[in-house]
Amino acid sequence: MITSKNKWVPYLFLLPGILLFLGVGLYSVGFSIFLSFFNWSGIDFSTARFEGLNNFSQFLLGNDPIMTQNFYNAVLHNFLIAIIQIIVVVPVSLVLAFVLQNTNIASLYRTIYFLPMIVSGVAMFYVWKGLFEPSGAYNALFHSLGLDFLTVPNGMLGSSSTALIGVIITFIWSGLPGTLILYYAGLTSIDPSLYEAASVDGATKARMIWKITWPMLKPITLIAVVQMINGAFQAFENIFIMTGGGPAGSSEVIGTLVYRTAFLDNNYGLASAIGWVSFLITGILAIFSFRSFKTDI
Repeated sequence: MITSKNKWVPYLFLLPGILLFLGVGLYSVGFSIFLSFFNWSGIDFSTARFEGLNNFSQFLLGNDPIMTQNFYNAVLHNFLIAIIQIIVVVPVSLVLAFVLQNTNIASLYRTIYFLPMIVSGVAMFYVWKGLFEPSGAYNALFHSLGLDFLTVPNGMLGSSSTALIGVIITFIWSGLPGTLILYYAGLTSIDPSLYEAASVDGATKARMIWKITWPMLKPITLIAVVQMINGAFQAFENIFIMTGGGPAGSSEVIGTLVYRTAFLDNNYGLASAIGWVSFLITGILAIFSFRSFKTDI
């Protein structure tokens, strides 16, 4: 029992986690901000050269035309991934949640839909990479159906015109289970008496969905949208495994650009600056989402 004499005991148990956060988390954040103003190759910090805002002007203002093009190309791809994922995942998940709500074996289907979330992401992305190979299941399926015009001779990930499409498909696939579970939980939590009252007043099914279901699910939609925006702008491992940002930068995102800038070009300061600009973009988009879904939540 906690009394006034031992009220500090819970904080003692929290102390290791707090120290770890301060020692690792805050230090890493602070050092990355500090580093974004320097040109450093990552070997000996005594060789670091203070750059001021030059790192930011390189890719934001066109001081380095190639880096600027690569950065805005990567940002565009992140935006496309986020927008297309939201446009597809939100309505499809909502429809599937409605179906599950009216299915007697909903628990079985929930398990099936949720399975992708418990499988190792790295393993599944290698599977997707295999599916999109020139001799993979994607080309084989459409060839067997006589739809050869939909096949990609070099494989979906090997062509600059289709690599990003293949990447977006994996984002949609990985985003569906979690959003579906959120919507299903939201639907089951809505008080049935609201529908009964609306039915007595003569409301149609469509009107009940628009006036009752959708407003009640707005907080869940907001959570799903913010999660997908964050996921799209933090994307790295699936693109790194599947395409590496290629071919010819056609699937480059900020994550792969930061990796390449830091570990291949050995410019950790510029990579930190790009990462922080990405963080600000993600924050602005999250705020915009909150304002767009502004309700009583």
